Amino acid sequence: MNGTTHGDRLRSTERARASRARARGTVWAAACLFGLATAATAQQRPVVVLDPGHGGAEVGVRADALLEKDLILEISFVIGAEFVKRGFDVVYTRTRDEAVPWDRRRAIAEEVGAAALLMLHINGNEDRTRHGAEVYAFVDEARSAALAEQVAEALRASGSAAIVAPRDWPFLRSPAVPTAMIEVAFMTNPLEQRLLRSPTFQRELGAALASAVAAFAGAR
Repeated sequence: MNGTTHGDRLRSTERARASRARARGTVWAAACLFGLATAATAQQRPVVVLDPGHGGAEVGVRADALLEKDLILEISFVIGAEFVKRGFDVVYTRTRDEAVPWDRRRAIAEEVGAAALLMLHINGNEDRTRHGAEVYAFVDEARSAALAEQVAEALRASGSAAIVAPRDWPFLRSPAVPTAMIEVAFMTNPLEQRLLRSPTFQRELGAALASAVAAFAGAR
């Protein structure tokens, strides 16, 4: 035997997929940051902007040896690959461990005329039994409210106990780009922590989000 197991091959395949998605995202993110993404380019395929939360000194939730900023970035690349399968171009607000001001994150989405901006986070709570996804939106903006409902519906269909919660946070407000912030699961819940680290769960999460945005964009 050569010592390579089926699990090794699967993990290698997942790393390769994430690497390809990361490469696509790096190109798009760089184009946005330097003002090179033109309206004509963005209109060739619908664009979704994925915003992995935190970064740099902003670590987000800590649980055991995991940091939210690192895990959500990894998951974002897998989610992006699922959007590409559905015919979207994907822009990431960050592709490495760095802090990006929230107004810059929003500006990236507006510059490319995104169909949706998904702010991706992982939840945490002292109560380790808390579970499920939470979707936040500025509900006074009808398109953002509709996007949040579509996302929550898709997450429920995939098995998550997802809820929609209105929030009046400045970074959720945008008359130009429908925006939803998604706490995809609780990293402090032992079962959900294992799920968050599972390539299968990550792909299913990405497929659900891509389906939701595709349905939302098609209904506009």
